[in-house]
Amino acid sequence: MSELSISLKLFGSFRKFGQVLNLRVPTGSTILTVKEKISKTIDGQESELVFDSVLADNDAILPDTHILNEDIKLSILPPVCGG
Repeated sequence: MSELSISLKLFGSFRKFGQVLNLRVPTGSTILTVKEKISKTIDGQESELVFDSVLADNDAILPDTHILNEDIKLSILPPVCGG
């Protein structure tokens, strides 16, 4: 099975893990699969926060069901609370 490369730009509370996280997932993975991989890669409270966050490419927020078939650059955007 072939794999694809994901360059994931980190924002918010994920920044403590660096600015970019590089991952490899099987071709045909969904965004939900990518979130599961991120969650297993990082530690602490943020591992659960991944599932409340969204992943976006340069154009749009991608739904959890979106299928990835090529290398891609994504950003992870955690929920923001204002006050």
